[in-house]
Amino acid sequence: MVELQKDIEIELAKYLLEKVEHVKYPATCTYKDAVLELGKRLGRPVNAHFGLRHPLGKILELCFELDLPLLSALLYKSTGGKQQGAGEGFYTLAREFKPQYKDMSPFDAWKQELALIRACEDWTPLRNYLDKC
Repeated sequence: MVELQKDIEIELAKYLLEKVEHVKYPATCTYKDAVLELGKRLGRPVNAHFGLRHPLGKILELCFELDLPLLSALLYKSTGGKQQGAGEGFYTLAREFKPQYKDMSPFDAWKQELALIRACEDWTPLRNYLDKC
């Protein structure tokens, strides 16, 4: 099983899990929102372009291994205030783990994963994993 080892991986997973555990309809957030929050939690700046790619990939893989929706889909890129969908890294990895996404556009795969996230009622496997970190 993939392991979240770095503080940024663990804190990002906790941040995303909070988004689905504490509201009925989980909200997406921008990469910028995530790096600002992570900066506060970690006490250091996080680069939105380079600092999240690897942690998000590990979280995506962990969620897949735990038979959960790919929680990293909650983050999206925004240009001029308009949602652009998840980053290219999400789509590349999501296709590896969920072959059905190969026949979908990156935006449609992202929307499908968001629907799965919103329909998921039990995030206990991820919560249990993070409680041990």
